Amino acid sequence: MSGARRGAVVLTGVGKRYDIVSAFSQHAFTVAVDPNPLAPARYAADVALSPPRIDDAGYVPFLQEAVSRYEAAAVVPLTDLDIEVLARVPQLPAFVPDPEVARATYDKFATHELLLSLGLPSPPTCLPGEEPESYPVMVKPRRGSGARSIHPAADREQKDFFVRYVDEPVMVQRLM
Repeated sequence: MSGARRGAVVLTGVGKRYDIVSAFSQHAFTVAVDPNPLAPARYAADVALSPPRIDDAGYVPFLQEAVSRYEAAAVVPLTDLDIEVLARVPQLPAFVPDPEVARATYDKFATHELLLSLGLPSPPTCLPGEEPESYPVMVKPRRGSGARSIHPAADREQKDFFVRYVDEPVMVQRLM
């Protein structure tokens, strides 16, 4: 098996993260897992695989087969989409937190509350029906990644507009 000579790692959700995959490839045999055959980062890996969708019952067995076939020592998710799924499968050598933490961190407002409950800092954050401590703020989805649908708001009028404009649950956070 060619992956055994350098150690192997399975990277999920590689997408456009070419720099991350190529950095892993300098030190390990890399298996890029992404459903998009045109995902640029697939081309920085030693092997590229197309998995079932994350919500498909075959996703975890697909990863288990990849780990076994390439003798991978680690599964590293490069997006937040499958962290909770991976956290529920202790048989996979996944670099993810416990399932409860994974669940909380998928929701940015729950993450904020978790950080505060642990005595860790978090920017002032509130839900749309509450008034923020000060402006400017960001209105952003509670779930998702890649700076999608994040809108700066200089005042209450702009904040209220973007809360209505974004078509999913949002939160309001101090503009950093």
